[in-house]
Amino acid sequence: MGLQFLLGRSGSGKTEYLLNSMRQELLNAPLGHPLIYIVPEQMTFQSEYALVQTPGLEGMMRAQVYSFTRLAWRILQEVGGISRYHVDQTGIHMMLKKIIEHQKEELRLFANSSEQAGFIEELEKMVKEFKQYTVDAPSLEEMKKKLQAEDEKVLADKLHDLHLIYGELEKQLMTKYVDGEDYLKLLSEKVASSAYLAQATIYVDGFHHYTPQELTVLVELMKVCREVKIAVTSDYSYQDFIPNDLHLFRLTSETYQELMGLAAENGIEIQEPIVFNEQKRHQNSPELAYLERYYDERPTPEFQSEPENIQLLPAVSRRAEVEGIAREVLSLVRDRGYRYRDIALIVRNAEDYHDLLQTIFRDYEIPYFIDQKRAMFHHPLVEFVRSVLEVVSGSWRYETIFRAVKTDLLFPLSSDVHQLREEMDELENYVLAYGIQGSKWTSKEPFTYRKYRSLEDMNLGKTDEELAFEQKINELKNMIVPPIYSLQQKLKQGKIGKEKAEALYRFLTNLDIPQKIEALRNRCEEEGKLQEAREHEQVWKAILHLFDQFVEMMGEEKVSISLFADLFETGLDSMQFALVPPALDQVVVASFERSRLSDIKASFVLGVNDGVIPAKPKSDGLLSEKEREQLLESGLLLAPTGRQKLFDEQFLIYLALSSSSEKLYVSYPLANEEGKTLLPSLVINRVKELFPLLQEKLLMTEPTDLEEEKQVDYITNPLTSIAHLASQLQGWKRHYPMSSAWWDVYNFYVENPDWNSYSGKVLSSLFYKNEAKRLTKKTSQRLYGKHIQASVSRMEKFEACPYAHFASHGLKLKERKVFKLAAPDIGELFHAALKMISDELRGGQKEWKNLTRKDCQQLSTAAVHELAPRLQNEILLSSNRHHYLTHKLQQIIERASLVLSEHAKMSGFVPVGLELGFGPSAELPSMQFTLPNGHTMELVGRIDRVDKAESSKGLLLRIVDYKSSDKALNLVEVYYGLSLQILAYLDIVVTYAEQLLHDNRGALPAGVLYFHVHNPMINSTKALQPDQIEAEIFKKFKMKGLLVGDEEAVRLMDETLESGHSQVISAGIKKTGGFYSNSSVASEEDFTHLRQYVRGKFVEAGTEITNGKIDISPYKLKDKTPCAFCEYRSICQFDESMENNEYRQLSTESQSVILDKIREEAKRDE
Repeated sequence: MGLQFLLGRSGSGKTEYLLNSMRQELLNAPLGHPLIYIVPEQMTFQSEYALVQTPGLEGMMRAQVYSFTRLAWRILQEVGGISRYHVDQTGIHMMLKKIIEHQKEELRLFANSSEQAGFIEELEKMVKEFKQYTVDAPSLEEMKKKLQAEDEKVLADKLHDLHLIYGELEKQLMTKYVDGEDYLKLLSEKVASSAYLAQATIYVDGFHHYTPQELTVLVELMKVCREVKIAVTSDYSYQDFIPNDLHLFRLTSETYQELMGLAAENGIEIQEPIVFNEQKRHQNSPELAYLERYYDERPTPEFQSEPENIQLLPAVSRRAEVEGIAREVLSLVRDRGYRYRDIALIVRNAEDYHDLLQTIFRDYEIPYFIDQKRAMFHHPLVEFVRSVLEVVSGSWRYETIFRAVKTDLLFPLSSDVHQLREEMDELENYVLAYGIQGSKWTSKEPFTYRKYRSLEDMNLGKTDEELAFEQKINELKNMIVPPIYSLQQKLKQGKIGKEKAEALYRFLTNLDIPQKIEALRNRCEEEGKLQEAREHEQVWKAILHLFDQFVEMMGEEKVSISLFADLFETGLDSMQFALVPPALDQVVVASFERSRLSDIKASFVLGVNDGVIPAKPKSDGLLSEKEREQLLESGLLLAPTGRQKLFDEQFLIYLALSSSSEKLYVSYPLANEEGKTLLPSLVINRVKELFPLLQEKLLMTEPTDLEEEKQVDYITNPLTSIAHLASQLQGWKRHYPMSSAWWDVYNFYVENPDWNSYSGKVLSSLFYKNEAKRLTKKTSQRLYGKHIQASVSRMEKFEACPYAHFASHGLKLKERKVFKLAAPDIGELFHAALKMISDELRGGQKEWKNLTRKDCQQLSTAAVHELAPRLQNEILLSSNRHHYLTHKLQQIIERASLVLSEHAKMSGFVPVGLELGFGPSAELPSMQFTLPNGHTMELVGRIDRVDKAESSKGLLLRIVDYKSSDKALNLVEVYYGLSLQILAYLDIVVTYAEQLLHDNRGALPAGVLYFHVHNPMINSTKALQPDQIEAEIFKKFKMKGLLVGDEEAVRLMDETLESGHSQVISAGIKKTGGFYSNSSVASEEDFTHLRQYVRGKFVEAGTEITNGKIDISPYKLKDKTPCAFCEYRSICQFDESMENNEYRQLSTESQSVILDKIREEAKRDE
């Protein structure tokens, strides 16, 4: 019946005293009356472990370690009241979601918030808080009325919604469920009727603060049990006065006062408290004892000597901080004989450190345990269920389907996972290229595949290769789609929650998910990854548990598919791994607030930055700080507000700093990942005030800037030290000094057979040059063959960058196709449409010049209508946006054909060939070359349009090239081989003119022109008449290129031209005769030279290609480089900052200078 307090500062031996009194009892009477040790949830394991380990203790039948909830379980099992179904956090989340869905109409503020991520979680925290602080629905209602009277609308609305939701939740829980928080309420009612408790002695330890619910339980225990002993961390009994808000032990002394008050009220006999004044934990470390004793004393007494056991570790970044700590941990274990379990890391902002700690500790081979619950949603099974639910409740989207596929859980049990992954990647590429979405997945039609498509030959049969690939992707489709599709059908048929849950459960078991998870678990166990193995086991159990909770709650209710998916998603989001440390000897990574550490010799407090420790109070719950304070004033007691928490921070810091018995390391980064400055916390200044002689030790990422003896610290284990060695040698190569220790490290790697090949690979990076070695003759012949058949653009690509040519034509690499409309597709459409219109005219014996605007519209519409379905897997028919684009493209083609007909009216040239092919099986022969090294080469291709005209000198031929962008002929680009196409075409038609024209006179070149296919916009400052607009548009279609400097030929191209500038071509004739200086013209002789020069360039390029040149040497002309749109950048890794990587700078000259150079070279070649 009595109550006794144990008071003492941190480390004064309270826990030890409690444990010893239990041990003594156990040794004296192993089967005496029960001893119950109540500690916070996260302390149960270590407390039980501490008891069991007692030497000489045979057993501990009568002693039990409980948390409050476990005690409730135990008592309710004894006296009844546990028959109700237990709902855990996951279930509560689902219930809240359901309540919000049903109450949407009546909620004032939260109706739409329920969709936001994390809202349900916040709501659940709020409800939990109401229960802990014994707030019921009616008291919320009362409070709301009071606030409405005071005109506090927002807060009143919040309470209105919370009251609705909370009231509904209570109603549903009341009848058949019980959740974690209700256990304590039940426990306090049943304590009196428990025979087990009536006999028991209770020891309570590890709490600094109790919720009202826990206090009620304690009072009941005091009434019933033999005696209750409670340990409180406080320096003495504050009976006469409550310490002020800023006092270090404010929190615990308030708790003490509260307990005393309640005990007195209930007439409980209170014994004299036992006060522990002596510091037990820090007996061997005077500095730590000093820190513990004087941390809160002002004015500050100073510690006179240099402290050995306390270290301040500022670090240049978080990564450097964790690496520095890893090195310290290794040195403690290696040189000081510590065990890993003697060391703890205490972290406040775990999310910033979590990933770093995992990767770095793994590299340093330090076993660790992160004492923090982790969410399950990254586990493949959870991801799989979420993705599948998203697929069936939404519209079969590509991303979601492949999220499910990539968990590997759709593959048959005995399949070869690696091979299937490869094949699924191929399917993914297919799906991306063909834009498979929505109903295309579920339709009965099989997927079809063509390897090459062009707009003409759509009706050819399929090759064997295409058929085989088609069969493969359809087999894969049938592995993925049927199970998910049948699940979708069953979910549609199932009306109530239970049927839907059953459909999902059967879906999982039909896919052998339990066996697959079991296989994953076994593999992890074999590889020694015990924690991961446990996680796999937990996930399957958690999902089964989720099914149970769902059916309990929604089993008999009607649920739509989307609500079912939503509720399940909510449940999955809240699932967490509960972890027991998988091994005994490992470094504990503890959180600042929750963890209770015992028997720690060295602790590291990480991330001691301003705003982190002490923490800024976060007000991210449903109630803001201000609202909480308002409620507190109005008499509604809830969890401590941010202001109160801020006062308690000092106490938490004090506990962390005094947690270890021998060594303390306090570290803080000076900058975050982005390099923004982080300030040290006030705690750092406080420690420096106490220990003026304390030395700081800066943690660097690289040891370069440190003196030699300190550099040795960075040599820890072979896996991590190699990185430092590499950077040291890099500096040494650039003539920086290097400490001799690193040469010893280097020798270790070279001489040690285990590390020899690994270090060889890593250190070879020091001599890496980003260059491509020339191919051998043999290789190049196997890649390209003895006879090369090439297009002109391929030669231009080689001249632009030999490596890009090697990647595309040698290795035949392609980017994966994505279902989108790109420039090449549009260019292809323009060409095909203009050819179609021409064929149509030719068939109907019509001429271009006789077309009316209406004809153009009809012809272009018909052409686009026929071509649209053929373009890139019917992309133009796939969406409304693409329908609009099709309309725009048709307008462009209409405009272009209208202008072409205008040009035809003004020109003496008539087309003789459209899309004119040259090559082995085309209308004209190919251009043949024999290369100096004995290989042969032919050029093949297709010319957009060839026109002829009769002149006094004979037949004239010109080339017109359709371009979807604005282009002129730049002779500088011709000179460097970057723009050879149009002149090569001219060469071919002039060479084979007799064959083309069936006229043995041959022909002369008249010029080359580019026709820009577009629908221009006109900018004008004043209003224009329709005919003026047409004239302006017409001007924009002036053809650029190079013409023969012969007035007669030029006038044939524009018959309206007497003198002045032409509207059709880029030339102008003076009244006195001769050309204006800005005309693009060259003499007949120059044309001959140009033709010869271009041929010479082809021979040069062909020779280089066959000789195996694959240099990474892109050109740079002014600010133009081929790298801008090159798809092989990621392969060649060209980078100007590397010493061998630079552009080939091409100098730009005026047209006349370039023509002189070309003349000279052509003469040389003759």
